[in-house]
Amino acid sequence: MSTVRLLVLGSILRKGISHGYGVYSDITSWRADTWTNVKPGSIYHALEKLEAQGMTQSVESEEAVKLGPSRTEYSVTAAGQAEFEALLESALKSSDIQHFAVGIAFMEMLPRSKAIAILQERIASLNDSAEFLQTLPTEEQPSDPSKHPELVGLWVSYVENQAAYTQTILQNLLAGKYNFKKERSHD
Repeated sequence: MSTVRLLVLGSILRKGISHGYGVYSDITSWRADTWTNVKPGSIYHALEKLEAQGMTQSVESEEAVKLGPSRTEYSVTAAGQAEFEALLESALKSSDIQHFAVGIAFMEMLPRSKAIAILQERIASLNDSAEFLQTLPTEEQPSDPSKHPELVGLWVSYVENQAAYTQTILQNLLAGKYNFKKERSHD
């Protein structure tokens, strides 16, 4: 659910104000279903929950709609902004690839220095995990699945790859790549 919440809040924050279909359109145009487990129904459910929890507020649309009911638009409250930042920081630290992907999608909404510090923390955590995984006992003829050398090797490789790729992202940020929140002239 936190991945969907982060996507929904990020979509609204990027626009300043958006209606439910606008949020849905953003998320589907980003093809988020290919790099997360978000489902269309979860977007509308998240909008309802975020409003009920005071993270967003709804306002009647000022757009003239010819037929049908008026369209509700959403803006993010101060509590929602704080929630977004907490979810974003958590996503950038996450070892879950889908959650991390959403963090990458919105990392530029943080100050560059904050994103750099979080990615450095993620690299340290992943390196610690890889070191631990390398200490796990394995057996040539495993007595149980946890001792299978291919299983342990898979996880060591996965974690080391995530650390290496995060290091690449970090180097890009240190080199000044991307336009971060506090660097924009209008922020």
